[in-house]
Amino acid sequence: MKAGASHMERFTGWFIDPIEKLKELPEGDGGFLALSAALFLCERYYRAVTDTLDKTEDDETFKIEAAKDLGLRLEDFKSFWMVYRNGVQHQGIPRKCVDKNEVKYSWQISDDFDAIPQVNRINAYKRDVRLNVWKFADLIINKFKTNPEVFQKATSKIFAEVK
Repeated sequence: MKAGASHMERFTGWFIDPIEKLKELPEGDGGFLALSAALFLCERYYRAVTDTLDKTEDDETFKIEAAKDLGLRLEDFKSFWMVYRNGVQHQGIPRKCVDKNEVKYSWQISDDFDAIPQVNRINAYKRDVRLNVWKFADLIINKFKTNPEVFQKATSKIFAEVK
């Protein structure tokens, strides 16, 4: 990264270009790394939208906005977040878990799924959360690229100057 690069140049070099390179790996082998980047970008984006970047203890506001923007029920977004974000960011892989109502959640990743997470109800106590990792990463990146005001809020305090 060249010294004096703009925030968009840094965003491209630090996130967009690496995710594109990961797509080149066979069998989707770079998927979890791309997903990891997309998940923290997702949180950063919706925290910027909701002005909660400096209020990390406020874990509900950005989730409400994300669910609304993605066209999901809040419960479904929270299930997605629990399985994918908490799993990938804490364990390096999506996780299976059980919610407070004893509903078991697992994950499925496929090129056949959409960018928007889909909670598939198997029965009263079993769900899987389906996702296309690459489409999700592209969706989140495009949100930053097409909303300059949110991009500025999300990057102005964190994108270090390269010297």
